[in-house]
Amino acid sequence: MNNEKEENFIQYMDTRISATQEYISQLTADHRKDESDFEKIRANIYQILKTIFQASQKMALEEDEQTRFLHSRLVVIENNWRASLKKAEEYHDERKILQEQIKLEVMDEVHAAFPKLWEVII
Repeated sequence: MNNEKEENFIQYMDTRISATQEYISQLTADHRKDESDFEKIRANIYQILKTIFQASQKMALEEDEQTRFLHSRLVVIENNWRASLKKAEEYHDERKILQEQIKLEVMDEVHAAFPKLWEVII
């Protein structure tokens, strides 16, 4: 596994976690609890995805095996969140809909960023 690629991804996740935590602090200071709670979900999802990535590092897999492992885990998680979103929509549970949408937004963002982060600039 390429350490530079791993470091790029971890750095990206740490930056996103930090920025989200700063935003949570601002919202909390402004007494915007509901918005703060939703951003806490976002920060937690970044942390979960980072933890899954770190678990794949510890498995000492080849790069393509690590990528497949990550993809398989993320597909399962994403499918669960989509099912939960669908159920929330059926029951018109607005709060749950927002929670699941935030999770999927983070997943989409990380999916979009991953190919760029995984490139090594020579």
